[in-house]
Amino acid sequence: MNVSGQTRDNRPLSRLLIALKVLFLVALTSVLVMSVYFPYLKEKLRAYMSVIFYTAWYNAQYIQFLYDVAVLVSFFNATFNFAIYVFSGLKFRAELRSLLCCKATQGTSLFGS
Repeated sequence: MNVSGQTRDNRPLSRLLIALKVLFLVALTSVLVMSVYFPYLKEKLRAYMSVIFYTAWYNAQYIQFLYDVAVLVSFFNATFNFAIYVFSGLKFRAELRSLLCCKATQGTSLFGS
């Protein structure tokens, strides 16, 4: 409860935090799975390399491509975080607008004075 005796509605903030955490898990799960599975695949491809070189090389390139895509998706996490903050936070938008337009904000500032 705040000073006036009214409770503050925290549902929008809770939704924002849940969305950010779900996005984080989705974006980084593929990188983590590839990081764990990649050493196993390397050993398997090394053994396969002596039998059929070109097929093993093609498979190694395909696995490297999948890993690069997974890393790229993990980088999107930061981009989507910014977009979620911009679309959901009125104070964040006001502070960002004042920061980009070099204006002084009225009242209290999120990032200090």
